[in-house]
Amino acid sequence: MLALTACTSTLPDMAGRELQAAQDDAQEAGFNNLTSEDALGQGRAQVWDRNWVVCDQDPRPGEADPDELVTFTVVKTDEQCPAGTPGFRVRPGDEMPDLVGMNLFDAGEVLVLVNGVEDVDATGKGRSTLAQSRDWKVCSHEPAAGEVIEEVISQIGEPVEDPAITLHVVKSEEKCP
Repeated sequence: MLALTACTSTLPDMAGRELQAAQDDAQEAGFNNLTSEDALGQGRAQVWDRNWVVCDQDPRPGEADPDELVTFTVVKTDEQCPAGTPGFRVRPGDEMPDLVGMNLFDAGEVLVLVNGVEDVDATGKGRSTLAQSRDWKVCSHEPAAGEVIEEVISQIGEPVEDPAITLHVVKSEEKCP
């Protein structure tokens, strides 16, 4: 009796990537059945893929059947991905999303377009948080969810005196104070 086994490959996380680069990387990983759609629901065609950024993908990153259809939801490069999608990035003037419980790396991805993000050990022990670490989680933040993120301007190479956002964090296995 011949047993058939499912063939899977690892589909990379494409959120935040230019559509053309995402398609190239997906094909390199063995996924050739690709499509894209307007994340804003306007039905716009992606004629020039380098003008679009991936907000989300289906299937999710990880193990998947390389024959499965991969759909990238996208916006134009100068537009914001819808809140709640992995490609969502806040900008100064936007409302602060709720990042409580998120690991520091993922929170940093959401805040990457904001100048002046500070992470602080919420225990008061002054430990180095190793910015962009998956080993720390957000307990609280300033501004609070729903408040407007202020723009902070600083000289290149100069520290930001008053950060736009402060993340209070603890190690992932610790409880928030």
